[in-house]
Amino acid sequence: MGHFTVRIVLHPRAAGAPRALEALVDTGASFSVVPRPILEALGCEPVRMQRITLADGRTDRWPLTEVSVECEGLRITSPVLMGPADARVLLGVITLEGLSLGVDPSGGRLIPVDALL
Repeated sequence: MGHFTVRIVLHPRAAGAPRALEALVDTGASFSVVPRPILEALGCEPVRMQRITLADGRTDRWPLTEVSVECEGLRITSPVLMGPADARVLLGVITLEGLSLGVDPSGGRLIPVDALL
């Protein structure tokens, strides 16, 4: 599957303007990732530390927060990792599943999916 990006909008926890970002859709990432300074500007604070394994096999612990994420006209409050200031914005599986969005690998786009019970 090729890589593709989508537009996401993060909504502030209090008064303020939403923030639109381009996010790489990453079905290999459990959590979505946004640079910590962007999340802090939206009023987000860490709720806990999350152990992570990076693509190169290294392990670390990053702060995790919750933020309202909008994509493809859908919106959900999702756990998001607070990455370093230079982190790539990623749209991970937990957020995608919460939004009921799947990946069309041949079309390089997100598609609505039914929730499974």
